[in-house]
Parts: sequence; C-alpha cells; structure tokens
Amino acid sequence: MTDTERIRRALEPLHASESALEEVMDMIARDEMAARRAGRRAMRTALIAAAVAAALSVAAYAAGEFTGFFETVFGDEAIAGWDTEHKVYTDADGNVWAEYDLPGQERTPADPEAAQALVGDETASVSQTVTVGDVTYTVKDFVMDEHGMGALTYVMDDPNGFPGMNFDGGAMEYDPYTPGSQMPPLLESCDGDGNVGRALSCVEYVSADGTDTRRTVAVYFAPLESMDGMEQLRLSFGVVTGYDPDTGEVAQKRGGVLFPLSAAVPATALSGPDGWSASVSPLGLQIAPPAENPYGQNYYFNDLVIHMADGTQYVLKQEEPNMYNCTAGCYEGERTDLVFDRLIDPEQVTAVTALGKGSGQRDGQPVHDMLDLTFTR
Repeated sequence: MTDTERIRRALEPLHASESALEEVMDMIARDEMAARRAGRRAMRTALIAAAVAAALSVAAYAAGEFTGFFETVFGDEAIAGWDTEHKVYTDADGNVWAEYDLPGQERTPADPEAAQALVGDETASVSQTVTVGDVTYTVKDFVMDEHGMGALTYVMDDPNGFPGMNFDGGAMEYDPYTPGSQMPPLLESCDGDGNVGRALSCVEYVSADGTDTRRTVAVYFAPLESMDGMEQLRLSFGVVTGYDPDTGEVAQKRGGVLFPLSAAVPATALSGPDGWSASVSPLGLQIAPPAENPYGQNYYFNDLVIHMADGTQYVLKQEEPNMYNCTAGCYEGERTDLVFDRLIDPEQVTAVTALGKGSGQRDGQPVHDMLDLTFTR
C-alpha cells in the first residue's frame, strides 16, 4: 500500500476531501525537506502519523462546520411532518367556496454526519447580512445540486416581534396590510455581473427553535427554468412600510444579498422507457420527457415512489394515502423537479416508479395517455 493510499484509508471514515489529502501530502513533503536540510532522517511512518493526526483534526472540524445547517434543513430542527387535513373555506354568509384535502407529509430527519458525507463537500457558507427597515437578515449557508434544487438558511432579527406574521406549523404567513410585516423572500439566479436571470420556486419553513425577536428560516428551492450560465444567487427581502386601502397598493422597502454558486451536488442518471429519463441527487429528483414529447407540459405524475436497495420505499407523491413528501417542486420547461423533504443516498436507489397522465397530439389527433414509467440505474 502506498503512502497516499494509507493516508486516504485513514481519512476515509471522516470523508476527508481531496484538498485535505493534498494538505497532508504537502505537510509530509515540507517536513521531509526540513529533515534533509537538518541532516536528519526522521522515520517516514512518524511523519505520516503526525500529518494524518493533524489532518484528522482539520477534517473533524470541517465535518462539524455545517452541523447547524444540516439540523435545520434536514435534521431534528426541521419542521416536522403533518397529517392530511381537510380544508374548508367559506364566505361571509357561510357558503363554501373551496374545499379540499391538504396532503400529509412524513419527514425523516437526517443525521448531521450522514448529511456531511452526502453533501458536505458542496455545502457553502454565505454569512452575509442586510438590514431592511427594522429587520436584519443574515443569510447563513446553502447547498444545491446540479439541476438547481437545494436549500438555504437565513436568520431574521426583528426587534418589533414580527408584526403581522404567523409561524403556526412552521409555515410563514405574511400580512401585506400591516406596516412592519415582511413580504415573502425572492430567490433569483444571476449571471457573473449580477444581472438577474430567473426566479426560483421557493418554500419557506421556520425552524422549530426561535424567540419572539429571532427566527431561523429554511428555504427549499427548485428552478423554474434552466440554470445554465448562472453564476450567482440573489436572495432579496421586503418589509411593508404602508398600505393604501383606496388603491390597494402596498409600499415596502427591499434589500438583499448576492452570493456565488458553490460546487453542485452531482446527480445519478436513471434510464426510462420510450425516451424518458430521470436523475436523482441527495436533494431531489428530476424527470425529463422524450426529446419529441407529444405532451409538452401537459403531463402530471400523481404517484412517484423511490425504491431503495434495502427494500424500503420513499413515497414522493401518492394519491392513496394523500401524501406529498416534497418541500418544493416545479416544471423546468418540460421537466419535473421535486425537492426532497429528507436526504437520500443515490447509490442506494434501485428504481423510481412514476404513474400519471399525459395529454397532447398524435398524428393530428388529441391523445390522453396513462403514464406508467419505471426508471432504473
């Protein structure tokens, strides 16, 4: 076994990056050079042991650097799941104008060490602060896969106690009629010069911990369009400064932060029938139709299940029972992007099954097809 292999084996349990390995080898080279200049022959084994010990301490520190982030977006501090809820909306006279069942969600917390192993190398710190009105926002960390799906966190400090806002159940509810209330944050992709490209679809949840004046928010996002050519993200915030009941106009102050995209979490390709394809990362699933897609955007999956090597299943969407185990989702052109409500290991995925419907044109005639697709590695 070579020295490099020996060091790699020693660092493997801590998932040390290539940069950590290079640092170890540089350390050994520097120590050996110093030993030769001093006319001494230190034992190479001792040099390796000392270098590995130093690297392990660095790797251990790095492994814990994003523990708080992983706990907030994937772990025990993330918003818990909920049961299916029947919603009924009535007007002032008691007449029902909307009625439906809100899907349930089952969240499985990820261990921070497992999260570090899966996405730690691609997670980045932002650590930028902006003050809008009386509210101070600090964007903390983020992670994103190669398709533009991911999560980020920010902390909001409001000395006024978040007037007009409600955090029941973790969802953030805004009141645009109350001065001092906040508006939904806006996440956009930008080019290298900071020019705004495209907005991303976002869902925000307040972390389980918090105080009357401080809250941590987890934002899960998916691209509405391709992220090709985009080099930065812009997260902007708005605080209501006034409301005119005569015109219905809401006045607000806005501000935000711009930060570069970090390394993207890779996705594993899956093959499907008839030109359909899919890919899965620890963060999300993308399904792409055939190049000559007769359905355009007119297809819908109401039953999506990820099958794991240990025989378990991760149900993304299922009508019976009424479940939606995703945090965010949208179409990217003709593609379907779904952000997970947990972390998964793509290496353990054996198949993805998708049931749905598609409508379009075939030979000049309208078609309505049932879609029953299986994607495999």
